[in-house]
Amino acid sequence: MKRKLNPLYRHPDLVVSPCDFGHGIFTTTSLPADTTLEECPYLRIKADECAGVLDDYVFNLESAEENGESDYYSLVLGWGSLFNHSNHHNTEYWHDTDRDLIVFHTIKPVPAGKQLFINYGRDWWDTRELKPE
Repeated sequence: MKRKLNPLYRHPDLVVSPCDFGHGIFTTTSLPADTTLEECPYLRIKADECAGVLDDYVFNLESAEENGESDYYSLVLGWGSLFNHSNHHNTEYWHDTDRDLIVFHTIKPVPAGKQLFINYGRDWWDTRELKPE
């Protein structure tokens, strides 16, 4: 039986490039608000399995209150783990539970050549006793 392949989407005008934070995601063309950037699969990981540097790259996925078992995080694959933080972010993500993906999209217009940022959230910084730059 032949199976129809449905590739995950990544905007064709995105590039990974070195930046002040190591590497980041940049756009080579201007992007309007509400532009889908990438659909990313992820690994579902129990909270107690996240330690060390891995803890810096996981996203909150599901709380123990929601499932009655454990807090779960998602380790985003693809380029999703390369979005850096900004309090003035231009990108957000959502969990597409129907397709079991994380989808990144712009929330405001982004000029060509600019870096795409998400906001890690206050808890991310507080649990590390850090302050965002």
